Amino acid sequence: MGINAEFTPIISSTHHQAAGRVARLLSHALKAEATIDDVASGFENDLGDLIQSLLRGGHRLSKSDFRRDVKKLIKDWAKQIFNVGWEEGGGDIADIESDDLALLEEFTQEQQGHVNDFSDWLTDKESDLDDVPDRVSLWAESMTNLGQQARARAMGDPSLRFDGDDGEESCEECQEYKGQTHRLSWWEKRDLTKRNGNENYGCKRFDNCHHSFFHARTGEKVID
Repeated sequence: MGINAEFTPIISSTHHQAAGRVARLLSHALKAEATIDDVASGFENDLGDLIQSLLRGGHRLSKSDFRRDVKKLIKDWAKQIFNVGWEEGGGDIADIESDDLALLEEFTQEQQGHVNDFSDWLTDKESDLDDVPDRVSLWAESMTNLGQQARARAMGDPSLRFDGDDGEESCEECQEYKGQTHRLSWWEKRDLTKRNGNENYGCKRFDNCHHSFFHARTGEKVID
């Protein structure tokens, strides 16, 4: 089965242009102009390019090369989005400490750990490749979440309120925490700030979860 029409925009020339814009923004003195969303978009575009190269077959990209390239992609973009998120939160890159870098490393290793299974799914003849856009979006959303966590840390240890619409379904844990306000460190200690596959929630904080972390004083959404 080939790539469906919905997948095509992910790897169109428009997205190549967007990726180029991100690259320019992230270079030298312009680096601080990039946003978390810019970087996540750049990662999404590059991942889409690699997927298309893999699925086209031939000698464009082998599965082993795909795995290697995606793991490198994750490492490179994760560092960039972490730094951009840190700066968005008002932090100085020079002030990033070892426990902050541990968050980055944990994310990188966790995401890289999914790559082999993802490549197997992409090349399985039984897989429905109509789901590729949604899968790519999940990867990008996880990258966005890392940037948002870095931004929150750069704010210090802000008080965050867990809130949002319940949607069609809301897990027991979301109902328990909804409306509660605690310092970022409290939420982090319980590993509750991550998206997509968070085992500490019944919903695992996938797209079906409409709850987010808001700054207790300003109401700003800090972590989606």
